Amino acid sequence: MMPFSEDQQVPPQLQAADESSESGAILRHILEGLETRIGEQFFPSLVQQLAISLGVDYAYISEVNEAGDRFRSKAGWGKGQLLPPFDVPAHGPCETVLTRQCVHHSDQLRALYPQVPLIQEMQAESYCGVPIVDSSDRVVGHLAIMDSKPMPDHVRALSILGIFAMRASAEFDRLRYEQALRKSDLMLRKIDEGTAAVTGSAFFPSLVKSLAEALQTRYAFVSKFVEGTRTRVRTLAFWKGDGFLDNLEYDLPHTPCERVLSGEVCLFPEKVQDLFPDHREDLAKLGVESYLAIPVFDRSGTVMGHLAVMDTKPMRDDPRVLSVFKIFGVRAGAELERLQMELRLKENEQQLRDLFDEAPIAYVNEGLDSKFIRANKAALNSLGLTLEQVEGTYGKTLIPDTPDAQRRLKEAFDSIGKGIDTKGVVLELRRKDNGKPLWIRWWSRPDPTGAYTRTMFIDIIEQVLMEQEKARLEAQAVYLQEEIKGTHNFEELIGSSTSLKKVLKNVERVAPTDSTVLITGETGTGKELIARAIHNLSPRKGRPLVKVNCAAIPGGLIESELFGHEKGAFTGALARKVGRFELADKGTMFLDEIGELPLDLQSKLLRVLQEGEFERVGGTQAFKVNVRVIAATNRNLEQLSKTGQYRPDLYYRLNVFPIHLPPLREREGDIPMLVQFFVHKFAANLGKKIQKISERMMSALQRYQWPGNIRELEHVIERAVILSEGPELEPIDWLSPSDNKSGVAKTLTLEEMERQHILDVLEQTNWRVSGDKGAAKILGLNATTLEARMKKLGIERKAKT
Repeated sequence: MMPFSEDQQVPPQLQAADESSESGAILRHILEGLETRIGEQFFPSLVQQLAISLGVDYAYISEVNEAGDRFRSKAGWGKGQLLPPFDVPAHGPCETVLTRQCVHHSDQLRALYPQVPLIQEMQAESYCGVPIVDSSDRVVGHLAIMDSKPMPDHVRALSILGIFAMRASAEFDRLRYEQALRKSDLMLRKIDEGTAAVTGSAFFPSLVKSLAEALQTRYAFVSKFVEGTRTRVRTLAFWKGDGFLDNLEYDLPHTPCERVLSGEVCLFPEKVQDLFPDHREDLAKLGVESYLAIPVFDRSGTVMGHLAVMDTKPMRDDPRVLSVFKIFGVRAGAELERLQMELRLKENEQQLRDLFDEAPIAYVNEGLDSKFIRANKAALNSLGLTLEQVEGTYGKTLIPDTPDAQRRLKEAFDSIGKGIDTKGVVLELRRKDNGKPLWIRWWSRPDPTGAYTRTMFIDIIEQVLMEQEKARLEAQAVYLQEEIKGTHNFEELIGSSTSLKKVLKNVERVAPTDSTVLITGETGTGKELIARAIHNLSPRKGRPLVKVNCAAIPGGLIESELFGHEKGAFTGALARKVGRFELADKGTMFLDEIGELPLDLQSKLLRVLQEGEFERVGGTQAFKVNVRVIAATNRNLEQLSKTGQYRPDLYYRLNVFPIHLPPLREREGDIPMLVQFFVHKFAANLGKKIQKISERMMSALQRYQWPGNIRELEHVIERAVILSEGPELEPIDWLSPSDNKSGVAKTLTLEEMERQHILDVLEQTNWRVSGDKGAAKILGLNATTLEARMKKLGIERKAKT
């Protein structure tokens, strides 16, 4: 029944009562007092307003219990205050109200009900009460007033009580629905909490235990059909209130479960033993009185099993309970279906395992540390393993301890570590049983879980042996080329002579230090290569090697080039410039032709070497740098320092660790290696294939004095390769014209030999210095460097007569 509100039509009872202005006033007073009251506040307000407005001593509203034999007060008012709650047997006038009758005793109430303590305690003489009937047409309680004096006007009292009994009924319904919703939420939450974190075999015990606790039933169980039949089921979990029963199988006919497993929802609220006499004994042992169950479906709607609860007391039909029940029936169905799918996956996995084991190609599953997890028969045969050895074998232990094999392994594992597929990698292994070489082509892919890799390989030992034989034959053909790198393998520092080995040994000694190195030697002996080798073997190899040719930069600009300049420091200084020493910070500076450094700059270089600081041209700020200096010259700095042409203190600061490069004429045994190297270099550049150098030509090359050293030899070989048209290096007129001149031979100084060589080349080029066909190109020098050397040596072209 709906609660009464002011905007509704006035009920007939109210119209009758309103005939009396006093009754109308009472009714309005009570309504005004209840207008804003709901829930638990409503009942105390109602009994207070009734008692005050009707002028009686007591008013109370009560709720009957489930058994219908006791009343619990929802609120009571007496003697001007709220009464404490009471719970009394349904005796006296209240008992009659339960039969849906309105009861009125105008007086002598205590005499009529001497056995009711509450009436005697209150000294009540009169009583008026009406039943409260809910929307389901059940008596849920009663509303009553009592007074210590007679109550003759029962019509007015019953009318008012009847009106507010309907309002109270609505409030009872509303509270009951609120309680049911809270109970449903609690039940849903409890079941969800009990099953959310578990799957598989642990899910079903958790589900039935949580379900029984939430529904407050003694038993709960879940079942599925026995494989191959639809008339027999097996329980997956069975909760009995204080623990789990062992799972059992039973036939469905004539059981409460039979209808459920045909697809129906079944509730047997009571006397379930009588309904299924064939199973009375089993149900009686459990004390089962009621039963509720739902079918469990898969996604296609096929019944897979059922979910049920049983109790030892009657069970009410509650739609909210059933809706929650169905939710977890769906959850149980999903889990049953997942388990079935898992079983099918295991069966498929077994089939795939059979294919894996019998495959003709080798398959291995490895951990990320290369530990074997499993291997098929083809892999066992190739690797020389037995099935018992698989578990304790690490794939990387089959790799030989050689640099090339370990490099291949590292590259492969680096790819796996990045989650990248490794395809077609060639690996060298050793068989487990006999240690014989095994070459494989290897494919590996990380498993989606990242826990291991799936590897496939094929045996390519025959292919590799053929390739190795081919490589061996090719290596014989280029034996001299392999000898070129020598013992130390310093990039382009080619040779095996004792003098060169001594130089390279000194390079190895000084490279790890920060000591200043002075490299001396004739032009073209490879001083820059030595400087680069020192840098590449030093801890500074990750930083730049900055090179400056002191002879190639005009004297007015070399200071700016070395130390930088500030904007406006001199005419043309339009912006600030960073010098080479700043660029070389924490790296290496190579000062070539250091003997050509002007005297006025030598002191500034000395400051950098001693204190590690300098100032830019036009600036005052001192810059600190950490630079390792390597200098090179073809001049005798010691002699120059004695004649005042070079600062002695700078010479001694540069000459911490001197390295002298021998001229090529002192390395006659290295010439064949150098010739072979240059022939292959230029032949490759020009797309030619030169395989032979005649002994006559090689002997001639070794006899020549090579005043231009290695650089001259390189250019001679380049010209020879250009002119060669077949597989043999073409002999050419490679000697300098001066060697063919007649006259008495005499011993020349180094400077005289250099002067004569430059003159010879200038005559060949008709005194052309620059350009592709100029003397500078032939001599391997910059044009400005050659012009500086010509000026220093007094070389001038004579005017034609």
